[in-house]
Parts: sequence; structure tokens; C-alpha cells
Amino acid sequence: MLTLQHLYIIEKIISEGSVTKASEKLNLTQSALSHQIRDLEAMAGLKLFLRVGKKLVLSEAGHKIVAGSEKILPVIRELESSLKEMRSGKFQTIRISTECYTCYHWLPPLLADFKKDYPHITVQIVADATRLPMEYLESGRLELAIVSRSSTDPKLHFDPLFDDEMVVLLSSQHPLAIRNTPVEFSDLHSETLIAYQAGSSDSLLTKGFVSSLSPKEIIQVPLTEAIVEMVRYGMGVTVMAAWAARQYEKTDGLTSLRFLSDTGNRSWYACTRKDRDDSIVSLVKRIQESLLLQGEEYLH
Repeated sequence: MLTLQHLYIIEKIISEGSVTKASEKLNLTQSALSHQIRDLEAMAGLKLFLRVGKKLVLSEAGHKIVAGSEKILPVIRELESSLKEMRSGKFQTIRISTECYTCYHWLPPLLADFKKDYPHITVQIVADATRLPMEYLESGRLELAIVSRSSTDPKLHFDPLFDDEMVVLLSSQHPLAIRNTPVEFSDLHSETLIAYQAGSSDSLLTKGFVSSLSPKEIIQVPLTEAIVEMVRYGMGVTVMAAWAARQYEKTDGLTSLRFLSDTGNRSWYACTRKDRDDSIVSLVKRIQESLLLQGEEYLH
């Protein structure tokens, strides 16, 4: 079988002009190099070199191999160089996603700052992984997932990022909004909760939290904007992070109320594989530092 080693040997013999000089460049004895040439010719069933006086010149078959190697070797060297740069943290792609669409309003500016310091690293936001970020991570389709839950999976690593407070978003005409005091879970027992897959295994509103709310009815709507509009027209209430709710309070007819209990508050983590490289560690640290430095500015 023709190997890359064979191509390198033939290339070096041609460039150096003799077996003796080629063996020196390849750190092989002349005998070992001659043996490899004989093996290659035996494998090909053809003479690759012809002796003209004291010189070796290519046969027709040898010219054929050289013509092919001139196409193959530059590609291999470029690939080897790219892999070397990736090992050193250069010219790689980091794919990132988050468990919540509303997180994307603070993430892009943070990644833009990271890009300034690491221009050779491409960061891609994989929106398709929003619903199942950890599954994408485990299958190798992500390098970093921002999630609101951790696990004991020994292959995964969780770095804490921030905590957020859950609030009730409701119509400004709602009796609870008019009362304008923090709500207890019992205040929502007679309410219709409009939410995105509330209580499911991949929901931001956990099964335990939804059980504490114990609403009269749950309407599941897979689009945040639709949920907000339904709430605005008094069709029910919803629960979301305080920083997410603030952007909707700017819309006429909406307001938010805090809970008396912090039972539903969420902790967010940067989830990566345990075998992450230094560039991933650097990005996670940058996210932590940026969130700490900016405080709630990023989260509002």
C-alpha cells in the first residue's frame, strides 16, 4: 500500500538529488532508505527510479507518483498545520447555545468582546440547540451550553454563572397588579398559567415549581412573544426571569410582581465537557468575569 511516508521519501530524493543526501534529511541510514525504495517498487510492481550513471532518475511510474504527491502533500501539510494551530488554541470554532432564547440579548456583546482578544477563534451560536443544549453538548455538537440545571454526569463540568429571580408577568389591569404587592404561590391557584412547556423535563419552570404554583389551568405556548401578548390581553399570567420580564414591561398593559418566596429562583451554569481545552476554559472565565463586572446590566 502506498503511504504518505513513501511520498515524503520520493519527494526528498527528488529535491536532494541523491539517496545519500535524502537519507541525511530524513534521519535514515542510506541502507534503510534504499530498503524502503525496494519495498515501494515491489508493492507497485514497477521500477520507480532508473540509474543513469551514478544518478537516480524517475521512471514513468515514478513521474506518475510524483505528480500525484504534488497534489496530495500540500493538502496534508496544510491539514497538519491547521491541527497544530488548533492544539495551540488558534483557528478553532467554539459552538455555543443556551437553554433560554431570552439569554441571547446579553450573550452576543459578550462574545464580541471575546472575539477581539481571540481573533483566530470563531464562536458560533447554535440556536437549534436551545431546547436541548446538554444533549447537543454530550453528542459533540456543542462546546459550551448555558443551562439552568446541573447533573452528576462525570463527563460534564459545570461552572456557576449567575442566579436569577423569577417573577409573575401579568396584565396591568389584573387584580393582583392593581393590588401591587409581592405574590404568594396561593395567589396563583385560581389563575391560568401560560408558559413554554411548563413542568416538562427540559422546561425552565420545573415540575416542583409548577406544583407549588398549582394554577387552575396551564396553557402551553411554544413562542415567548405569543405568551406575552396573551398575558397582555388578560388571558392568563406567566412566570419568567426578572431580567427577561423587564424588557416586556416597556410594552403598555404589562407589569411584573415578585414572589414572597424564592423557591422558583434559578441558578445558571456554563456546561462543558470535562475534556475541554484551554480556549473553552478561557471563554467560560470571560463570561464569569463579564457578568460579575457588569452585574445586573447584562441581565436587564
